[in-house]
Amino acid sequence: MPDLPDSRLPFPGSVKKRLFLTGMPGAGKTYWGNQLSGALNWNFIDLDNYISQQEKASISALFASYGEKGFRDREQKYLSEIINSADLPLVIACGGGTPCFFNNMEVMKKNGIVVYLDVPVEYLVERLNTSDEVRPMLKGRGDMPAYLTRILGERKAFYELAHHILQPEFISITNFEKIIK
Repeated sequence: MPDLPDSRLPFPGSVKKRLFLTGMPGAGKTYWGNQLSGALNWNFIDLDNYISQQEKASISALFASYGEKGFRDREQKYLSEIINSADLPLVIACGGGTPCFFNNMEVMKKNGIVVYLDVPVEYLVERLNTSDEVRPMLKGRGDMPAYLTRILGERKAFYELAHHILQPEFISITNFEKIIK
């Protein structure tokens, strides 16, 4: 993989060792979160899994019970809980919409390094079509490419507020290590 462009380095300011991974569903946030936590010997939290554990319900069930607004309220609550309770080095894979609601992006930027995995829609569609994971916002969609394009259009401005933006050819353990140094 190519090296990260120098224009993305160094990370501005000093914060606790937290790395927030953001991007669309299927961008690889959970995959890279697991890879990084092992390589860096940091803890890993997938925010959606954490929410499911705390609420004792799947993300799909939470959406069905509370709607998107109710889910986003819970998402903000648990994101804050993780940030305020974790003092260990931590990689956090955020839900696709996490940075787009409330002041979540600002909070993440103040409390760690935010990296946007900028994966093209055609890659997302391919990954999502071969994934076993249930994603409530995508369940049963026959228009997935058009839907993802629309959602990306709505979210991109938030995602691009991240400290670092990585396209697929720059996503590697080496480049993540450069980012956190």
